[in-house]
Amino acid sequence: MTRNAPVGACLIVASIFTPIQGGSATVYANLCRYAPKGRMVALATRRDYSDGSEIAGWQAHDERCGFPVYRLDLLRPQIAPPAHKLISAWRFLTIDIPLRVRVVWKVWQLMRRYGVEVICIGELASTAWLGEFFQRFFGKRMVLYVHGEEVTTRFDAGSFGNRRAFHLRAADAVVAVSRFTRRVLVDDIGLPPERVSLIENGVDTQRFTPGPDDIRFRRRFGLVGKRIVVTVGRLVARKGFDQTIRAWPQIFAAHPDSHLLIIGDGPQRAELEALIKASGVAHSITLAGALDDFDLLAAYRSATLFAMPNRTMPDGDTEGFGLTFLEANACGRAVVGGRAGGAVEAVREGVSGLLVNGERVDEIAAAILSILGDDAFRARLEAGALAHAQAHSWERSARLFQDLCERLQREGGKRG
Repeated sequence: MTRNAPVGACLIVASIFTPIQGGSATVYANLCRYAPKGRMVALATRRDYSDGSEIAGWQAHDERCGFPVYRLDLLRPQIAPPAHKLISAWRFLTIDIPLRVRVVWKVWQLMRRYGVEVICIGELASTAWLGEFFQRFFGKRMVLYVHGEEVTTRFDAGSFGNRRAFHLRAADAVVAVSRFTRRVLVDDIGLPPERVSLIENGVDTQRFTPGPDDIRFRRRFGLVGKRIVVTVGRLVARKGFDQTIRAWPQIFAAHPDSHLLIIGDGPQRAELEALIKASGVAHSITLAGALDDFDLLAAYRSATLFAMPNRTMPDGDTEGFGLTFLEANACGRAVVGGRAGGAVEAVREGVSGLLVNGERVDEIAAAILSILGDDAFRARLEAGALAHAQAHSWERSARLFQDLCERLQREGGKRG
């Protein structure tokens, strides 16, 4: 391929994709949305991989998103409990192999239809094999998109943890979403620095903007007259929702008009519901579940501040970046984040928000109280938050990704 040759498309393959809420889903959708027309196509799922339920709103999303999205029921098997080796072998023969055949066939069809030259894998653990297959047998270029937790989390012996370095080294390029993640890839896993491209997560500054308080949204959730502290994300331990709930009685005692609104769903939901019930202030905490795009924007705009005191878990699981911090910033909201993982890059301490030790309930409460209780301080952070978000637009991140894809194609053409 020469510099003047036509540029092929890039196919993103991801089980976690919009309208599912979450950082990685938003990243992949915006790489497609902000790319030149015809340069990106996505392969995602119709069902949630954890329980097989249909993803709410996927059809409406795909009709209006502005880029081509194709879906299979699943791209990898549903999560199953550990089993005897014979049962595991039976699952692989009867479930994994037929599913892989369907995925390969669909990818092959999309490659022919869109002239795909680069395949970007959004899930290192479960889908790296797909990129390696098309890399080896069809000469396609493979990119692995790494957020953080998939390379920081420690796995039991014999599991994926022993194979991830092999997959990463097989890739033509690896994208890291933060300097923290890049350091892990280079220093801990040993990837050559030139193979790892830093493309920091952006924020959709066309969608997330300052706007009026939404009375309709407040009435729907019984929040009229309340000062809302909002938090958004997949309900998993590293996000720190449990610690925020533990800190909430201190905050509510100082500000009886405050209300904690938790937006998202995930495996920690039952635990969080129990914590809310035992908190003594359950009437001031709402676990809203996942919300659509319109209500999510209304939540940010109606909030007084955003809080997600993330932390690193004992197994190494941590936040790779923290895109929701930038979403809240883009709506003009100050944030409280955890001093862990890539969140220290997403939050500018003292400028766009405050950083805390996500393990310390008193520190979380103190940070939230310092913003709730000082209007001038909050206004200063809000101004810094908006400027911080506007410097991290998706246009720049998507352009960097397109530059990477074009470079890989040029190198592939010279190699061929």
